[in-house]
Amino acid sequence: MASAQVKPITLSGPAAVVSYPLMVMAQQQRLSDQGIEFNFVRWNNPDQLRAMVIGQQVDFSAMPSNLAAIFYNRGHKLSLLNISVWNIMWVLSNDSELDALSDLQGKEIVVPFKNDMPSIVLRQLLSTQLGDKADTVKIRYSHNLMDATQLLLAGKVDHALLIEPIASVALFRSQHNPKINIKRGINISQQWRETFPDTPKLPQAGIIANTSVNQDKQLLTRVNNEYINATNWCNKSPAACADIVSHYLPKIPKVALIDAIKMTQLNAITASEAKADLISFYQLLASADPKRIGGRLPQADFYQ
Repeated sequence: MASAQVKPITLSGPAAVVSYPLMVMAQQQRLSDQGIEFNFVRWNNPDQLRAMVIGQQVDFSAMPSNLAAIFYNRGHKLSLLNISVWNIMWVLSNDSELDALSDLQGKEIVVPFKNDMPSIVLRQLLSTQLGDKADTVKIRYSHNLMDATQLLLAGKVDHALLIEPIASVALFRSQHNPKINIKRGINISQQWRETFPDTPKLPQAGIIANTSVNQDKQLLTRVNNEYINATNWCNKSPAACADIVSHYLPKIPKVALIDAIKMTQLNAITASEAKADLISFYQLLASADPKRIGGRLPQADFYQ
C-alpha cells in the first residue's frame, strides 16, 4: 500500500551546470518522506527537449529562459519556476590575443544549437557592438555541445562558444594535448553587462514546471525549495556535488565538473523575484526578433 502513495516526479536537463541540482535531488531523494520520488533524465538537444515537454514525459526541466517563454506563448502553458544560471557561457579560443568580440571580425566561431540561447545571445552582442560589421563574423553551428568542443580541440576552428561544464572539459583536455593551447577568451555575461548597461543581468536558464504538475502549487513550492537547497549545497560543496553529477555524466572528468560549479556560481531565485530582469531581457531579445520569445511577453501566470 505504501508504494501507491509515492508520487514519481521526472526531472530533466542538459549536460550543463543548471542540471546539477536536479541530479542531486534525484540522488539524495530528500522529499521521499513526503511521498515524492525524483528521477532524472537527460535531454541532448532542444528538439528532444521540445518533444519531451509537449509529450509530458517530464514534469520539471531545466531549459533556456527564452525557450520557456516560447512554449508558453505557443499555447503550452508551462510555468517558469526559477532562474539559476546568470553566467555560464564562454568564448574559448586558440588565439592568445582574443580579448573582445570585435576581435572575431573576419574569423569563424563554432556555436552550438542554431536559434537557441547561445546563438541568440552572441548574435545580439555582435549586432550591437559591431553594427553592419557583425556579418563579418562567420558563425558555424554544431548539432550539440560536444561537436563544438571536438571541432575546437581538433584545431578545425580557433574559437568556440561553450557553456559549462563543456567549457571546463575543453580546457582540461587541452592541458593534456601539447599541440593545443586553449584559453577562456571572453566571458559572455561580462560582455552583456558592458554592452547593455540598462539590462545588465543575463537570466539564461532555470527550471520550468510542465503542465502535468504546474497546477499543484504545493508541489511547485516543495520542488523549487529543494532545487534552491541543492543549488546552495553544490556551491558550498562542489567536490561532493561533482561526485553525484559524475553518476549522470560519467565521461566528464571530475575536475571539470568542479571547475564548472566555481565558474558558473549558480544563484537560484524564484521566477517572480527575477521577473523584472526577465522582462527586460525578453524585451531586448524581442526588439531584434519577436520570435525569440514566441512573439510577445508571457502573461503574469507564467512567473511562479
